[in-house]
Amino acid sequence: MLNEFKKLAKDFRVYLRAFTLTDANTSHDWRVDDEMIEGSVGRKYFVSPDYEKKWVNDVIFSPGNSLKLAVCLKENHQHIGNAYLDNVDCFNQNALFGLMIGEKSQWGKGIGTEITLLMLYHAFYEMNLKRVYSYQLEDNIGSIKVHQKCGFQQEGVLRKAVFKHGELVNLNVMGILKEEFDQKVCEMLKGQSNNRANNRGRE
Repeated sequence: MLNEFKKLAKDFRVYLRAFTLTDANTSHDWRVDDEMIEGSVGRKYFVSPDYEKKWVNDVIFSPGNSLKLAVCLKENHQHIGNAYLDNVDCFNQNALFGLMIGEKSQWGKGIGTEITLLMLYHAFYEMNLKRVYSYQLEDNIGSIKVHQKCGFQQEGVLRKAVFKHGELVNLNVMGILKEEFDQKVCEMLKGQSNNRANNRGRE
């Protein structure tokens, strides 16, 4: 699967890297942006620059059972978002996935799909996990579609699970197994190959 995924990811516009202390300057702006908070599962809370620096410091030096990575553009190394594997359970071989694209100019460009696939590959082939799951607000259709595109399956709904906008709302639950990820990568590679063949035929 390594070679197959390398072929698929060759044209990706983003890469993952470890956090640095200076990333707090960027991520703080995202955490205080109401539009960013709107579609997230978490509640709104007030974040000072000092709090964000401590959060990044803890990510680097005290990660616990989580893996949090910065997402950057290949073309200029700009930090545009974050990706997470939380609640990593090595015994049961699963983890909770989440992502944030903080740079709004990158919204709607398919970046979320690339981030998700990169994190799934790392989860399954570097961390030896067998299942990755994720939560979305039921009305966050964009996020649900990204997960579906990457091979996640609908697993259920957590009723009235989080407090958002003055009321308890449902959480959508999706998950993907390692073998489902492998299948999705092969499907995407086939589609990629067909598209290139079609483009050559038009030349």
